Amino acid sequence: MPETYDFIIVGSGPGGSTVAYRLGELPDAKILVLEAGTGDLPEAVSVPWRWNELLLTDLDWAYNSAPQPALNGRRVYSAAGRCTGGGSAVYHMMHVRAKPADLDAWAYNGCAGWSFADCLPFYQRSENQLDNLNPTAGKGGPMTIVNARDTGNPVSQTFLDACVELGYPLVQDFNATAFGCGWHHLDMRDGRRGGVLTSYLLPAVARGNVTLKTQVRATRLLIENGRCTGVEYLENGQTVTARAEREVIVAGGAMETPKLLLLSGIGPADQLQQHGLAVVHELPGVGENFHDHPLLIGPFGRMAEPGADPRANMTEVGLFWGSEPGLPVPDLEICLVHRAPFGDAFFANVVQRLQTGQPVASVAQLVDPHVILTLPGLVRPLSRGWVRLASTDPTVPPDISCNFGAEPADIDRLVTMVKIGRDIYRTRAFQALGLVEVGPGPDVVTDEQLRAWVTDNVGSYYHFVGSCKMGIDRLAVVDNRLKVRGLEGLRIADGSVMPAIPAANTHTTIVMIAERAAEFIRTGN
Repeated sequence: MPETYDFIIVGSGPGGSTVAYRLGELPDAKILVLEAGTGDLPEAVSVPWRWNELLLTDLDWAYNSAPQPALNGRRVYSAAGRCTGGGSAVYHMMHVRAKPADLDAWAYNGCAGWSFADCLPFYQRSENQLDNLNPTAGKGGPMTIVNARDTGNPVSQTFLDACVELGYPLVQDFNATAFGCGWHHLDMRDGRRGGVLTSYLLPAVARGNVTLKTQVRATRLLIENGRCTGVEYLENGQTVTARAEREVIVAGGAMETPKLLLLSGIGPADQLQQHGLAVVHELPGVGENFHDHPLLIGPFGRMAEPGADPRANMTEVGLFWGSEPGLPVPDLEICLVHRAPFGDAFFANVVQRLQTGQPVASVAQLVDPHVILTLPGLVRPLSRGWVRLASTDPTVPPDISCNFGAEPADIDRLVTMVKIGRDIYRTRAFQALGLVEVGPGPDVVTDEQLRAWVTDNVGSYYHFVGSCKMGIDRLAVVDNRLKVRGLEGLRIADGSVMPAIPAANTHTTIVMIAERAAEFIRTGN
């Protein structure tokens, strides 16, 4: 006999864990959460500055993109959490909401009810911000939000001094003021990583009405007479069927969610037929509109003396700015990593993982403590790509492409950020530390050389969205209640539903989306 639950949630990342917690507040609800990765997490997950040790291990899906035409055919390594908590277990803990104009644009472009005013209560519902620097911050929510300044590194303060020296305004909270430099607010508690695992998922499981299964892979959604009635999944090599009396909520992230829909016969008819799959429900937008924040690692700088040891997430400060005047939201984000966490062994591991497809041992290697780096991220990219099936074998990763650099303006703005980073390094504030740029280096000077360096080095910020977008247009996959269009009993609650990526790190907004999904379900919408 199939297992039977009220709700089945596929994925235990920021979306799935949040939905499990909120639906688990219904005392009579019986809930199953399916997680492909492990629940046995190393200590490095909890230590805020050890996130670099998690990449490329068995906690990382470690996707390898299709060749990117605008990057001279280069493939891009794309990390994603593969464990309880999902991306929440490996991200940098920066708590940044979408900007009001981001969400108002969603509402204006076919997502009625998703303006910033509509979404703000659901951000607040998730938050327990300990300081009072943002008058709209939530209090008493599951996620503890702290000010990075409380444990801030002196080199991070130097970055802010440098930005102010250049004329950038100092802001107290990026969720209250959009443009400027400042300390991040972080999803941390008692000096440890917060995230949805400890804030949402484990408390939900502790109530007793949420069953969490790890190291199981959802392989197919069951569709009967236009309704999703359950999920098939692999457990210990065997196919298991679980039935959902009320709803199935897919929260596998922007790569795995469209892949599961496609494996279930939901998607573009031509792609399904190409793989010999029956067209159960045609939705041409499944896998389309996939995008991400493009990211550079660098410029690098070397200080005369080693910096102080980290006490928080190492990416404590940032600058949000516009590539030109008159923008309603920043399109540039430059963060400082006050101790560069990537050495030669890490990049060798990237090559090994991409060549073999097998997880590698963690590299607990920190570069020389003299070395710092900036992380320039383009937070309003124009380029769009896709997610497609590579095989009907559910264990094979999907083909993914963010189509990085397809719009030349994206490369132009990344070049602008490298120039800003160099300007920051040249300030009196950093020169007092004896800082010397070591990358791109003195031989990279002209705009043409900078464009070549950016093209050779740009990668992923691991903020994947858009591949099952919300809206009313032809490519929309879910409606404004996050229901898969044309089917009953099936919703999506992860970053794939974002029609356009916000000018912010995405974790906070995924949690907000999932808070809303749970509310829609609980209120019968």
